[in-house]
Amino acid sequence: MKSYLFAFFFLISLHAYSQNKQQIEYLKTFSKAYGYVKYFHPSDEASEIEWGKYAIYGAKEVEKCSTKEELLLCLNKLFLPIAPTIKFYDSSIKTDFDPTSVTPINIAGYKQTYWQHNGVSTDMEYQQGIYKSIRVNKSPKSSGKNLFKSNPLFEQAINKDIGSGISCIVPMTLYFNKKGSYPISDGEKKKELDLALQNVEINPEKLELRHGNTINVWNVFQHFYPYFNVVDVNWEKELHTALEKCYSNKTATDFLHTLQEFTAPLQDGHIRVKGGLPGIFRLPVSWEWIENKLVITKVRNEDLDIKPGDIVSKINDQTPEEFFKPIENRISASTKGRLDFIAKHTSVTGYKDTEMQIEVNGRILILKHEEDLSLIQQPKNPEEYKVIEESIIYLNINYITSGTINKIMPELLKAQAIICDLRGYPNSNHDFISHLLKSDDTTKAWMLVPQIIYPNQEKNIGYSQHGWGLKAKKPYLGGKVIFIIDAQAISYAESYMAYIEGYKLATIVGQPTAGTNGNVNPFKLPGDYKISWTGMKVVKHNGSQLHGIGILPDVYVYKTISGIAQGKDEFLDKAIEIAKEKIITN
Repeated sequence: MKSYLFAFFFLISLHAYSQNKQQIEYLKTFSKAYGYVKYFHPSDEASEIEWGKYAIYGAKEVEKCSTKEELLLCLNKLFLPIAPTIKFYDSSIKTDFDPTSVTPINIAGYKQTYWQHNGVSTDMEYQQGIYKSIRVNKSPKSSGKNLFKSNPLFEQAINKDIGSGISCIVPMTLYFNKKGSYPISDGEKKKELDLALQNVEINPEKLELRHGNTINVWNVFQHFYPYFNVVDVNWEKELHTALEKCYSNKTATDFLHTLQEFTAPLQDGHIRVKGGLPGIFRLPVSWEWIENKLVITKVRNEDLDIKPGDIVSKINDQTPEEFFKPIENRISASTKGRLDFIAKHTSVTGYKDTEMQIEVNGRILILKHEEDLSLIQQPKNPEEYKVIEESIIYLNINYITSGTINKIMPELLKAQAIICDLRGYPNSNHDFISHLLKSDDTTKAWMLVPQIIYPNQEKNIGYSQHGWGLKAKKPYLGGKVIFIIDAQAISYAESYMAYIEGYKLATIVGQPTAGTNGNVNPFKLPGDYKISWTGMKVVKHNGSQLHGIGILPDVYVYKTISGIAQGKDEFLDKAIEIAKEKIITN
């Protein structure tokens, strides 16, 4: 009897797996059409749609399809109201785009419109800034002019196989007049779609929301992520995996983890996926991987019988490596150092008052998530600078203001060595770099915003180029400066350090920076999820790759367990040692 029951349940699970596999393929087909229309089809109807809800509604409708024929009907039902010139067809039958199908009988009084993307702003949180998407010649009038010279030809259209044996033709240029883009969609069908979108339920516990959001996210990166050429990821395979995981997700937090695992392989240190969690608290300890061991580095509860330098051998009956693995799988980071930095902070967080059992030096301790992260503040009066010795001045670049730097400029000029600590994020003080330059900055194209008019990042048009254009300033402080860095230094900090490295303005001490730079471009998803990511390509001042590499130190420093136990700052100690050597040499 047991063998019959086993066979019965095995056949049921096999059928469910096969059904899910087919549905995933159908969802992937919908996903590709979704991205083509959202970002590259300039109809008025498509530009007015609420794309977050549309993805959810579309995913729900596609999920109902059980045959290719049903899927074709579904795709037409979904897209024709917003893209009346789209055409879906059997991939086995070669079909070409006919420009006359989107040409008015009399073109007098008509203009052409098409999408141009400088980075992307469509459906992004920030609509003003360096990233911009426009339908050329369309409203708003103030932004209707070309962003750049290139444009798709009228006779060009997206003509792609989108999977499931289906291909689609999506015109990229349309005629329009005062009545709207040509041709105008069926009004009744558009009303039906609008009503359906109004009734979409925003609930992370619903499968269609998880699928819709996954499709939305995939398309953002598919068409606009600037680092696919240096990151080893099969992005379409990741889409399949994420859609599959959605079936087993039950809660908002489950789906948060799916989104994090989905985006982690992109290795973008700016990626943060938020949502699906109540307030987060942390343990009263910090720890870090040092000499291949998980070492306590800070204790914030005096009642705990542990101290910095103690080694953690078990966490909730797991080895530290086992405990950290699922956490690391949810982190997008460009370098190992940045991954470790985020993981050490993430690993000590959890829900309020939940407990964690750790084993330290053979003793079992119970820790509680008791520190409310939302209430933790920066120090009120942080130390901006200090005189280490009469001839050595230490600047904390994370806190010191440009005003303070200018105020102590006479002291900096007299100093025989200046140590600049950039293990973190500069306090808007990059003007200091000008005092290290002998001549004006000549690098003008190290920040590169992609110019996009074609899907899938095909036929790369080029980049809008940006730089800081710093001017050399007096007094000149070069020749005696040391910078301390590590993986905490990301983004703006790496723009800062790229000058130091590129122009050889200082001796650099520590560990590589995060290897992630470029303005973030966040977007929101239905269900209170939010994702930030890097929307531009940034290179070093000599044009070489920065992403995934970072700014590298001239002198590497590695923390030691004994150094932590003794309360040493081994990075600063090394910088002081080098400073003294410079003084003796000079």
